[in-house]
Amino acid sequence: MVPYFWQGKIVDPRDDEFAEHLSLQRFRTIENAASEEVSVGWVTPADPTGDNFSPEDLDGGIGTWLRFRIDKKSMPMKWLQIHRDAAEKARGKKLSAKERRELKDDLMDQLLPRVLPTITLVDALLFEERKTVLLFATSKSAKEAFTKLFFESFSIQLEPADPLVSGMRSDLSDEEKRALERVNPIRWPNNALENGGGVAAPIMPPKRTVAPVVAVTDEPEANSDDFELESADDAAVEVGMEDDQ
Repeated sequence: MVPYFWQGKIVDPRDDEFAEHLSLQRFRTIENAASEEVSVGWVTPADPTGDNFSPEDLDGGIGTWLRFRIDKKSMPMKWLQIHRDAAEKARGKKLSAKERRELKDDLMDQLLPRVLPTITLVDALLFEERKTVLLFATSKSAKEAFTKLFFESFSIQLEPADPLVSGMRSDLSDEEKRALERVNPIRWPNNALENGGGVAAPIMPPKRTVAPVVAVTDEPEANSDDFELESADDAAVEVGMEDDQ
């Protein structure tokens, strides 16, 4: 599940106008399409075709029940391979790149109208008063399709929620919200967000380095080159031995 928030005002989901917004971006079938394509649009739990919308169909009890449908039509690669193998066997040699491309185009024209698209139904629950919508999917394609469809329907950009935003929108006291802001990690440089990578990783403390320590002995200094650099732990052990003596 992925929560989203929005800013601004949206049409009351109980009004017919809300259903009209959905119907303008309703799902449209590609069952008889003769090319590879994808169709995304709103449907209702009562009608997966997208032909009918009514406020009653969107009643989800505690919220407004949204559902959209994603149909994808593509040529099964196994079919292409089977026909290619048969053509090469009949000719007794491998097909050239141009011949393989022509064979694929011919098969697309012949077979795609008979290929049924894959169907995906995705649900979301909208809370109009809290300006929150919960998407019951986590895949990148579903999230991108949902946010784009929502914007095209209501001209409102959805904002994915992070822990801080979720906490600030909850029923916490003002003091608790200020505490959340204080513990929120500061990310710098924010390369992940600038590059569209989502939430940036928190800054890690720098690695602790051990400064070299010059070994101390009672012997007179002969030459500066005779000094050896040891780790702090080795130096501590040596100093401890000398104290014992």
